[in-house]
Amino acid sequence: MDQTLPDHRAITVPVPTADITAEVQNQGLEAAAISHFVVQRFNLLMQLIAGIPYDFDKPWPFWFYIGKIVSKAFFSVEDQLEWLNAVRVRTREFIAFSNTSTVNDNGPNDETRRIQVVEVNFLKPQPGENIKLFWKPARGIISQQVKNWIDYQSSQSCN
Repeated sequence: MDQTLPDHRAITVPVPTADITAEVQNQGLEAAAISHFVVQRFNLLMQLIAGIPYDFDKPWPFWFYIGKIVSKAFFSVEDQLEWLNAVRVRTREFIAFSNTSTVNDNGPNDETRRIQVVEVNFLKPQPGENIKLFWKPARGIISQQVKNWIDYQSSQSCN
């Protein structure tokens, strides 16, 4: 990690290739229709993928790097997802990202837009294999939290 770089570029390890799987009933949902991605971070992810231990005092570079992995897996580019927010619930940390393509298409003030949130889980990395991601439609509580964050951001930008 290069501490002299901005947080979104501080982890200089190349973004790995990831394979995506979903439950059969969810495979018809196209990535382009997904407005938000929520990732549950697990402690050893950065150590196993990038060789860097997770820093609880400065998590932003790790969040951005996770977003790049998910973005590359779903859209073949590293910068289509933008960090939205993160929350820690007991020992778990949930990191939310917005799909910049759907946010821009809908416009920032479109009150009628429908958000489509998915949860993405990293499976334990195996040596010599691509990273495996598993996604599913987000649980109601996760979708509601993302909506709350969006509403809060909208109210702050209006002031």
